[in-house]
Amino acid sequence: MCGICGVVDVSGAGRANLGMVQRMCAAIRHRGPDGDGFYAPSGDQNVALGMRRLSIIDIAGSDQPLYNEDRTIALVFNGEIYNYKELRRELRSKAHAFRTDGDGETIIHLYEEYGFKLFDHLRGMYGFALWDTQRKRLLVAVDHIGMKPLYLWEHGGLLHFASEVKAFNETAELNLDVLDTYLSFGYMIGADTLFKGVQRLPAGHYLVAENGTTRIEEHWRFGVGTAIDLRADDEQGWITRARDLLTESVNLHMRSDVPVGLFLSGGVDSASVLALMRPQAESIETFTVGYDAKTPDNELIHARKIAAHFHTTHHERVINAEDWWNGFQRYVYHHDEPNPNPPAVSLMLLAEETAKRVKVVLTGLGGDELFGGYMAHAAIPQILRAQNSWGRMLRGFAQPLLRLERYYPMMKRYRGIGALPTYLPRLTQSLLPRDEGLRRLQSFDGLVLTDTLRGELYGANLQAAWDAAHHKETTYAGIVDRSLAPDAYNFAQALVINTWLAGNALLNCDKVTMAHSLEARVPFFDPVLLNFAARVPSAIRMQRNKYVLREAMRPLLPAFALARPKQPFGTPILNWFRADLAERIQAVLLDDGAGIRDLFERPALETLLRAHFDGSAPQVEVVFRLLTLETWLKTFTKERVPVSRSCQRCLRSCKHR
Repeated sequence: MCGICGVVDVSGAGRANLGMVQRMCAAIRHRGPDGDGFYAPSGDQNVALGMRRLSIIDIAGSDQPLYNEDRTIALVFNGEIYNYKELRRELRSKAHAFRTDGDGETIIHLYEEYGFKLFDHLRGMYGFALWDTQRKRLLVAVDHIGMKPLYLWEHGGLLHFASEVKAFNETAELNLDVLDTYLSFGYMIGADTLFKGVQRLPAGHYLVAENGTTRIEEHWRFGVGTAIDLRADDEQGWITRARDLLTESVNLHMRSDVPVGLFLSGGVDSASVLALMRPQAESIETFTVGYDAKTPDNELIHARKIAAHFHTTHHERVINAEDWWNGFQRYVYHHDEPNPNPPAVSLMLLAEETAKRVKVVLTGLGGDELFGGYMAHAAIPQILRAQNSWGRMLRGFAQPLLRLERYYPMMKRYRGIGALPTYLPRLTQSLLPRDEGLRRLQSFDGLVLTDTLRGELYGANLQAAWDAAHHKETTYAGIVDRSLAPDAYNFAQALVINTWLAGNALLNCDKVTMAHSLEARVPFFDPVLLNFAARVPSAIRMQRNKYVLREAMRPLLPAFALARPKQPFGTPILNWFRADLAERIQAVLLDDGAGIRDLFERPALETLLRAHFDGSAPQVEVVFRLLTLETWLKTFTKERVPVSRSCQRCLRSCKHR
């Protein structure tokens, strides 16, 4: 596990240099405090690679860069290849010679053997860069599901890549064209980021730079894979196979030369991972985060019961509003991209404590995505059916319903009509065209941001950028096309994976753990298990919340763990934003030097904040998105948001200034 970075001169002008990459590595030292390594061949100034190492497997022998037998291929690698032992045996039988006992070297020999088909053989999480000296080719890739992100920045013929954007410290300029997408979803969908010119390499894709050009290709897609040799009506067969594959995946994910712990919540997902870890380890350390405030469903209590049942050495991190606020400031820096996710801040604080005891933790992330645990897994097929039946005939009622959204925050205060904001958006989504209705569902449009609020809040430049770019609309439409499947439930599953998971949950998992040099592993996202989950018949999968997972784990989990209903990972942030942290939030957002002054209308912002903090129209999600954006601007940009010369002229003359 590491952080990697590098530069290739696509133009061939020989401008890549070691010093540049050394500076990039220094910015991500926290990802790998155990050492560094660099590749900058003296005879070729067109490439330079670097890495920071967190030693997990073959601690003494797998320093990077890694090479093939004749050193014509060099590799820097971040992640773990869990089936490396099996791959080494296979590759040795094909006459490949290994210099290390680690997992990363398998990538080089798979490339020699299979070329760009190497990805079909990997079971792991990875971001890597491989330089082929004979072909003058750079291959940069991320794993099938995007557990180990890589960012790309091409500037003046130089292609930079890195595990974190902060390695590109020259690029801190806001990408105004995509800001509405962030404000709408609370995270970025697609490849673009809020850093102008910087993109994330999409999950399941690789980039090739050679012959003066770059191209990006897909190597994995959810739902595309081998068939499963089970009948559609063999419910017990599917359940048994799920348990077998989960067991295999957890066993692979426990391969390590250092102790392995577990992030334990009170839910069935992490409890399942723990149950499968237990036979493989004499002792297990588990870690849970909680709060010193009253929450509707306290994770600490449930996690303690599960830890006691499996006799783990259990640790807790209990935080208050002050802890959370201080952690939030660091979270924005470490996450790179603005991401208003309250539990992720808490998880980063837990990772800080966990890293004092272990270097590796397994997590329960992924149970919902694989086995139909989210509201969207049922709601998306329902909306599609409604759109295709009565929704088309009644489409004229959509606009009047959209105009009601501005009143939703106020409605929530009143008995009788307070439930309408929960139900009316679903009705509206059913009356809209497919892509627009689904996009509003997944971004909670109407419940968080509304078109009316955008019109009041967005300044002239942001409004113009939104109108011109249509980024969220076009990007979401592309994601829909990539997610399409004949079965509506499979389509919903792919859509959640390609939006929420890729742009939010997996980035959070990587960033908050690596901030403290802690490796987080996700057994639910083994590609073999993902292929299986994509083929479980929806009639079986959707009987109840995570039905297949619960039934598969029934022989191994206590009844109280299985009986607990699906619960979101809650925080007391709603109360903190109204009380403990209210003054600080207002001070940040209303400061005369705030970067968002160039983006939003001051009177509308003041009205929104006043209504939120006096309780007349609470909008904690909107406030959190604005707070995260402002903190990000202060962290990654200079005093004001950089804008183009034409925008500067517009600002000087604009009446909204």
